[in-house]
Amino acid sequence: MRESPIHGGDVWRVASEYAIPASQLLDFSANVNPRGLPAGARRQLLRDAADVSLLMRYPDPCGDPLRAALSSRLGVPERSIVVGEGAEALLAAAVRSLGARHCLVPVPSFSEYARVCAASGATLHPFALNPTSNFRLAVEKFGRMLRSGQWDTAIVNNPHNPSGALLGSSELWEILEAAAHPGTGLVLDEAFIDYAEHASLVRTAAERSGVIVVRSLTKFYGCPALRVGYAVGTPECINRVAGMMPTWPVTLLALNAMTEALLDEDYARATLQENSLEQARLSAGFARLGAAVFPSAANYLLVQLKEEWASAPQLRDRLIREHCILVRNCDSYDGLKTGRYVRIAVRSADENDRLLGALETVLKGQSPHDSARPDTTED
Repeated sequence: MRESPIHGGDVWRVASEYAIPASQLLDFSANVNPRGLPAGARRQLLRDAADVSLLMRYPDPCGDPLRAALSSRLGVPERSIVVGEGAEALLAAAVRSLGARHCLVPVPSFSEYARVCAASGATLHPFALNPTSNFRLAVEKFGRMLRSGQWDTAIVNNPHNPSGALLGSSELWEILEAAAHPGTGLVLDEAFIDYAEHASLVRTAAERSGVIVVRSLTKFYGCPALRVGYAVGTPECINRVAGMMPTWPVTLLALNAMTEALLDEDYARATLQENSLEQARLSAGFARLGAAVFPSAANYLLVQLKEEWASAPQLRDRLIREHCILVRNCDSYDGLKTGRYVRIAVRSADENDRLLGALETVLKGQSPHDSARPDTTED
């Protein structure tokens, strides 16, 4: 029996399981910019793919052009940046580089934290987040625990996944100070910070030892197939992270495409405007249906289903079978009540309307004893 995946966006498995062409599935389970790769980056990718001589070359192992573009964008030295094959690979390298053995991690959280800790020989110690507080981190309590010195590493994501809750500057500084006192390493996962850039700590990480910020590029720029992310820290920290990475961590085509994408400021502005508008519309639509929607600073919404509704696995199943729509069943997240939560990516206006219409149809026709095939959950 095939092992159930624990991530969103696995349209290939869903297409096979439900006998639906992947091209017909509308994917709300993966939090990817619906605009897709910026036009200039697409043209760059096509040119590179057609250049046989370029395809015969190894990529720049350090990704210097992309690092230079990131340095200019972020206001941090190039030597404080390392690029890698997506944020997940960089998370693993960051945790190993800190020599983590006991990691304090707010939960629910991105499932890769548990896998990364296990692969690094570290024990994950959960810090429970409360839905009644909209899954906002109780910073004062978290800080007290860090100051106790019982944990050598903490992993915090901002905005939080799966809720989208955002920590402010004062809260982040409280965590930084609490971690610094006993010398606790801090990994900040800013995979979705592009939607709240003011809250990023990249400049602080570039100057403060023991703090590593990990960010994604391909979620915001609509191309997760290219697998590109980066980490920021002091040069000494980044050298250790780089030492945990493959020699050629990112393909030449991906490096060139993402370097070009960073130049498109109009794309970034339009993305933020559209996400803000559509997130508000989508949130209001769920509220009209009677679901509880948590405040989010990112491009996704955590939705709590009403108790009398069908379960999250049943809802997901019917949306796939009847409407070719894929949503994220959150049963694989520790700390969330089983069967009651789904996560929804914010997509285009037409696509969001299609989802809301499908949900209304499913909810009107549901039975309290709806049955669904055994569910597989995905992050």
